[in-house]
Amino acid sequence: MNALNPLKVETPADEPVIIMTRTLNAPRALVWKAWTEPEHIVRWWGPRNYTTKIIKQDVRVGGEWRYQQETPEGDAYVFIGKFLEVVEPEKLVNTFGVEGMFEDKTLVETHTFEERDGKTFYRSISRFDTIEERDGMVASGMEGGARESMDKLEELLADLQQA
Repeated sequence: MNALNPLKVETPADEPVIIMTRTLNAPRALVWKAWTEPEHIVRWWGPRNYTTKIIKQDVRVGGEWRYQQETPEGDAYVFIGKFLEVVEPEKLVNTFGVEGMFEDKTLVETHTFEERDGKTFYRSISRFDTIEERDGMVASGMEGGARESMDKLEELLADLQQA
């Protein structure tokens, strides 16, 4: 975990959302590139001991995305969604689902990237239909995976800036 710049996760009591924020130590254009290009996504998306494969990544309104993750034990999970809004390099809105789990109950995620003195303030709002659905996602362990992913993203951004 990045103790100096941790991911902040909020679950308001009166709204079915998960809000995540973090300041990333890289300019917004580079964060956008790491967030949207498959060769970078595979290096940061998901827990450290999982392997991520990008099956589809079509970053445009109506475009689909599909990522497969494998655990060290060989279990596979397929994450799916569509892009609803794309405003490069400041905003992405997409649906999010997991095949075989809640693919018919996709949620909407809004990701914003704000340039601040050479760094990027990232905010994600995941909107659920109910607070119970939101709490079920939290209970699944998503927060730990999100923290690991954001730490890996920060490491990738550092690597890309030194290249």
